Parts: sequence; C-alpha cells; structure tokens
Amino acid sequence: MNSSAQYFHNAAAAITYHAPGYIRVTWQPTAVSVADLQAIYEHILRALRHYGSTQLMSVHGQRPPMPPQVQEWLTTQWVPRAIAEAGYDKCAVVEAEAPLSRLAARSVGTGLTQTLRYNYFSTVQEAAEWLQIK
Repeated sequence: MNSSAQYFHNAAAAITYHAPGYIRVTWQPTAVSVADLQAIYEHILRALRHYGSTQLMSVHGQRPPMPPQVQEWLTTQWVPRAIAEAGYDKCAVVEAEAPLSRLAARSVGTGLTQTLRYNYFSTVQEAAEWLQIK
C-alpha cells in the first residue's frame, strides 16, 4: 500500500511524504517571487529532515521557469545544505510541459558540483520506480 502525508501546501506547491521513503513536491502553474520559491525549498529541506528522507521527487507539470537567481541559489547554497543537513542524495524530476521550464530545471542539474544522483522523467510512475532503485 502506497500512503502519503501532506507536509506543506500553498498556492505554488504541495509537499508530501510518500511511504516508500521520499519527499514529493508538486508544483502548481503559479508564478511566485524569488523569496517565496526559496521559502518553499526551505520547507522541502525541513520535510527531508523531519521524515529522515534522502530522496526527492519534484513534479514540475505547468510550473513557470525558475528565475536564474533561484537556479544559482539551488546549486550553490540549497543543494549543498540539503546534502550536509539531510543526507540528500537522489532527485527525480518529472519534467515540466514548457520547454523553458525544462531547460531551467536541467540547468540546476548541470550546475551542481556536489554528488547528487538525479534523473529526468516524463511520468510520476517512472520517477517513483527510479527512486526505489538503491
């Protein structure tokens, strides 16, 4: 049985814990400020720590493209902190429908200097299956 628990929700994103052991953030088609995006990622980090999870699924759907300053902040600050504080080690990205949103998300992956296993998927099911591979 696959169960989940909601951790956080606002107009831009919902963060849930899924019993196989990963945190899932489902983004909405809502434009938000840089500060609001950073605050959502801080909630994600708290959820990783709270549940003792090291894995994240990010479902982009119709999410607007991330601003370049958020992309840089993720690669230089948030990901290194998440690795150090929560043992974050694996991220499955269910890609956005819009090409610019896909490109923005991929730029985060290519900008990383830390060891983080990540991959991009077309469906939530594919991403969930990949997260179960140890």
